Amino acid sequence: MSTPLNSRLRPGCSVFSRSMWRQAESLLRDYKVAGFVLAVFVLVACLTPYRVAMLLGGLSVLVGCVYDGLRGGLVFAAIITLGVNSYAMLQYGKLSGSPIWDALVLAVFAIVLGSFVQNSREHEKAARLGPQSYDVLVNLMQEGVIVADLDENIVFANDACAQMLGYAPGELNGKNLSELTTPEEFEVYKEKTKQRKEGRSDRYETKMFRKDGSTIELLVSATPFTASDGTVKGVVGVFWDITDRKREEEKLKYLSLHDSLTGVHNRAYFEQEMERMDSQHYLPVSMIVCDVDLLKKVNDAHGHAAGDEALVHAAAIIKGTVRASDVVARIGGDEFAVILPNTEAEAARRICERIRRRVEADSYLRTGLSIGTATRESMATSMAELFRNADEAMYIQKPVRAHAT
Repeated sequence: MSTPLNSRLRPGCSVFSRSMWRQAESLLRDYKVAGFVLAVFVLVACLTPYRVAMLLGGLSVLVGCVYDGLRGGLVFAAIITLGVNSYAMLQYGKLSGSPIWDALVLAVFAIVLGSFVQNSREHEKAARLGPQSYDVLVNLMQEGVIVADLDENIVFANDACAQMLGYAPGELNGKNLSELTTPEEFEVYKEKTKQRKEGRSDRYETKMFRKDGSTIELLVSATPFTASDGTVKGVVGVFWDITDRKREEEKLKYLSLHDSLTGVHNRAYFEQEMERMDSQHYLPVSMIVCDVDLLKKVNDAHGHAAGDEALVHAAAIIKGTVRASDVVARIGGDEFAVILPNTEAEAARRICERIRRRVEADSYLRTGLSIGTATRESMATSMAELFRNADEAMYIQKPVRAHAT
């Protein structure tokens, strides 16, 4: 059965009408064209009967609304009303019709038509910037963006986020956040999701796995997104890669707490640990103080590089002899100290003997070490006294070693 001709034509006519309207609207939104049309309407309205003038007034309002919405309609209504009545006063010495009522009618027409035009344009703009367009905009962002539901499933991840984590565009969609991080970090995410359900936003640091298994440090700004009824539907997270920054921070932190030559801790860290271990929990606590003998002579005889090498070997010997939980620090030019928590005096003396044997066996040290130790049995002795006692014990050894050499 053939389709009726009129039903086949209507879509074409509709498209043609819309095309004509768009062309006309495009022309009238040009201020030169709109101004010319308004001038013609005013001129013709002045030379025609009152009813025709009112009709032209309505058309001028239409042109004004197309040109600039509500504001354009009101301005054009005022111009044609003033123009017609000014001409009438000059030509006939009286006003045409009822100017106040004429202006009021045209103003109401402008308000109705102008509001309609503005709303239509806003809807058209919203249609152009629909979800697909928003996806394009988000994908242009350099920051990573993830939208996840309340079960931590990724609903959307932009291209920057995919690249950041080593995935192809769109490959992250549908994954669960548990696949991208450690179980500990995932527990943090779940706790954060509870906060989003309460409408709370925050910023925090986290870690994720790249596709190749490497770890990336991230700064996350997370906020809930809600439906039109106000219920929270999920979380929007914006991600910044801070891996390099965290690496630099760790490097600076390391340098602030370690001796740059020997790699053991520095005096600042040593004093910090002395304060931390000033507690019953660490008793008995012992301390060893070591001094590199005749370092100046080594420098004078073999150069400062040899002196630095002696310090490096001394630090390696001391650190290699004690436990990983003990604190080894270079506290002066040629002086080292070790804090041994939960270590009795006899155990500390055995450690000192092991250090002496290793020094004697090291051919690179070029000199020896004077070693002293002391033990704090109770809180009656302060950590400062413990250090002084160990230091004094070390100095007692110095003349003995000097005489022996």
